[in-house]
Amino acid sequence: MRVLLVDAFDSFVFVIAEYYAKVGAQTRVVRVNEDPISHYREWQPHLLVLGPGPGTPEEHGYLDIIRAVDKNQAIFGVCLGHQAIGQVFGWNLVLAPTIEHGKEAQLQHDGEGVFLDVPSPTTVIRYHSLAITHPGIDNELVATATAHADGVVMGVRHRYRPIEGVQFHPESVGTMYGIRMIQNSLKLVHQELRTMESVHPMM
Repeated sequence: MRVLLVDAFDSFVFVIAEYYAKVGAQTRVVRVNEDPISHYREWQPHLLVLGPGPGTPEEHGYLDIIRAVDKNQAIFGVCLGHQAIGQVFGWNLVLAPTIEHGKEAQLQHDGEGVFLDVPSPTTVIRYHSLAITHPGIDNELVATATAHADGVVMGVRHRYRPIEGVQFHPESVGTMYGIRMIQNSLKLVHQELRTMESVHPMM
């Protein structure tokens, strides 16, 4: 399975790549200044992973990447990538209640998607100063996880497309079940394949 991992100049991205290798994925890492959309079109990955990084999603072109890819493309966003998913689908990007840098948090989640077979609550590690908030009206994203201490949305899932995001870092050594979450993210690809087969049944 091919995974294209977009790097927004973050020190954790190669740990994420290592996790995908551990679960059997063929992973290519491309930096945001290396024309990731061209790499996407050339390599045709099964899963597109938008990795963490400093700044805002718009500064790194993450919003343009999401808008440019195929509508059936499986996408998993981590931290900055999670925020990009929120922005593209109408959520608000705001300052987090506090700056979280390597801080442990208890997470409540819905037990589905990337959280399948992960106990709730579970412990994760947060590195962020921004967060996304619900726009106040129903839209294409649903919240899948929140931080127990401050209620910040820590996970989102698209209602119809194979897209999920998490605000925390699953690859952090302090995040429990992180490797399982990475493995679960590959199941977004199977969701994508089922969607395509429903439109174009195999003969």
